Amino acid sequence: MIGGYGAVGRVVATTLARDSANEVVVAGRDLARAEALARSGPGRLTPRRLDLDDLRDLDGLLADAAVVVMCVEHRNETVARACLDRGVPIVDISASADVLAGIERLEPTAKRTGTAAVLSVGLAPELTNVLARRCAGRLPSATSVDVTVLLGTAGDHGPDSVRWTVAGLTAPFDRTRRPGRARVDLPGFGLRTVHPFPFSDQYTLSHTLGVPVTTRLCLDSAAVTATLFWLRGIGAFHLADRLGGVRPLTGASNLLRLGGDRFVVHVSATDGGGRQVWAAATGRQECHATGVVAAEVALGLMGRRYPPGVRHIDQVVDAGEFLSTIQRHGLTVHEHPPPSPTGRIPATLEGGEG
Repeated sequence: MIGGYGAVGRVVATTLARDSANEVVVAGRDLARAEALARSGPGRLTPRRLDLDDLRDLDGLLADAAVVVMCVEHRNETVARACLDRGVPIVDISASADVLAGIERLEPTAKRTGTAAVLSVGLAPELTNVLARRCAGRLPSATSVDVTVLLGTAGDHGPDSVRWTVAGLTAPFDRTRRPGRARVDLPGFGLRTVHPFPFSDQYTLSHTLGVPVTTRLCLDSAAVTATLFWLRGIGAFHLADRLGGVRPLTGASNLLRLGGDRFVVHVSATDGGGRQVWAAATGRQECHATGVVAAEVALGLMGRRYPPGVRHIDQVVDAGEFLSTIQRHGLTVHEHPPPSPTGRIPATLEGGEG
């Protein structure tokens, strides 16, 4: 576990330690935090200091590793290359498109050593990928896919998650992609206005599914959502970034506790005839949800259930089985129309969110 004491990492570590007889090494720069988790957690948790800028530390960690779970965004491609070179499977929970692209380039190494790397393990990407695969499978004629994520302002966000979200708000809007906000009926929240946001899914899913994918975001607080995206619209976040104000923005975002801890991941697929199918997953505490799923994937890698190569999660799991699995971890899955025995939608169904 690299970064095993962070908001997501500690969930992965304690889940694996509780559900596995294997030793779980909690590694990171802050040895005191790793030791604190080891003292309070279940099972065999072993703290270890790891500086990713010192490859000797990494070599020592990988010497007897069965699987590595990467829970930080720092030198991810270097870590993945070291793992794959040594035949050590890796799970990476990164959400940044450039980080994922760097690891994807290691496909020849993974094939050469017969080792698997699984990417896009989180809410977005991960649940978004699996739900998109599910929708596309039920509507093979789909010509577009729309992904929406609703986050709770009082959720269990870690510092990396907050920094990543702020970075998305400061990034220039990509007007080459399908633009515009939309209105989406989200389970438990009703009809909400959602705004374009640069989740990596818009790139990876467009490639793996072969159809245009648009990704959007809102928060559980409609007022906070409207304010944030109004500020983005007038260029306030981009200006703050140019003036070096991202760090204060990140700190200030932690004070926004105007909502709850519920999240929704919603994906719809639409074809040229207006037929539509959608699926959604709802739950609480997105970091906890990410952690338990990452632990499931790590166990799958240890059991050699996934083929060699660098793959995104929707490319290695059965979408239906995976959605059944996550419901055992407190998530709820919604689908419209309800699945038929064939898994596809009726040929006469008309489009709409229903």
